[in-house]
Amino acid sequence: MREDLHARIADLRERAARLPRVSLTELPTPLQACERLSRAIGHGLRLHLKRDDLTSLGFGGNKIRKLEFSLGAALAQGCDTVVHGLAGQSNYCRQTAAACAKLGLPCHLVLRRDHKTAGAPQGNLLLSHLFGARIEMVAPDEQPAAKQRLVERLKAQGRTPYLIGSQDEALGAVAYALCLAEILEQGLERGAEPGVVCVTGWNGTQAGLALGARVLGWRGRVLGFAPSPSADEARRREAAARAAREAARLLGGEESFSAGDIVNTSAYAGAAYGEATAEGLEALALLARTEGLVAGPVYTGKGLAGLIDYVRKGEIAPGSVVVFVHTGGTPEVFAYHQEVSQAAVAPEHAT
Repeated sequence: MREDLHARIADLRERAARLPRVSLTELPTPLQACERLSRAIGHGLRLHLKRDDLTSLGFGGNKIRKLEFSLGAALAQGCDTVVHGLAGQSNYCRQTAAACAKLGLPCHLVLRRDHKTAGAPQGNLLLSHLFGARIEMVAPDEQPAAKQRLVERLKAQGRTPYLIGSQDEALGAVAYALCLAEILEQGLERGAEPGVVCVTGWNGTQAGLALGARVLGWRGRVLGFAPSPSADEARRREAAARAAREAARLLGGEESFSAGDIVNTSAYAGAAYGEATAEGLEALALLARTEGLVAGPVYTGKGLAGLIDYVRKGEIAPGSVVVFVHTGGTPEVFAYHQEVSQAAVAPEHAT
């Protein structure tokens, strides 16, 4: 089995190497055992964190892996400017700004105004400014049109812009199929092959882990915890399945995925995207006080809360070896300092 896995990993990497790619980080990221957190959660859990918060650019995060392929594609297409836009405190946009700075590409961000963008820039928004992004703040319903207008203005100026969008989810899935290969290699090295891999997200990142499991012949479970609620979870799972199918095609494979192949829940997402939850903040504080590590209140804290609840409810079997992919987002804590402080200065810790 070990020799077969190594052969499959080598084949996956060879196929991925045919795609345009730039180097933005040192890989692999660490796989870190969390013994104190495991004991705190209980049920014989053997938890490891895949430290993708330590990708070595712009405060780290999972999008750096994706951007290696997206910006590789942009340069291969002759693009000389990058356009992106999501939430005002977007981790993805912050990492895009950092990656563009490293490559010398102008970066334009069209960001949504919300309750975390008023006043002096903080958190991810501050870092996006620091990395030199040219930022336009718009109302949420104006964002799609504003991005398209920007693309047209840049073209009129003689630029060739690359607009990051849904097509990049397949490239992110390629990146995270490769990440699962790292996880399995590292697990074998320490005699702790995981039975479950968990991640906060729902599209390219989870799609890549699912694709990696399929092409590498790994029989474990990939569990996704969405950071935002959804009225149509089947549609969300289908989007991830589509990203996995498109990534398989990019790699020259014929693997097929349907919504039923994607296990994802928004049960721990809270009332809305960008709003912290009490359970997520508790999980964030527990990680900090047992391992000295920081999760984010918008993404990873919610996923960690879901993992903990799954273990305690028996959805994850006692004694399981579990890997939680820490996708980053640590700068969120500074924009959400009021919410985080409620967990950080709990009554039993107050002076």
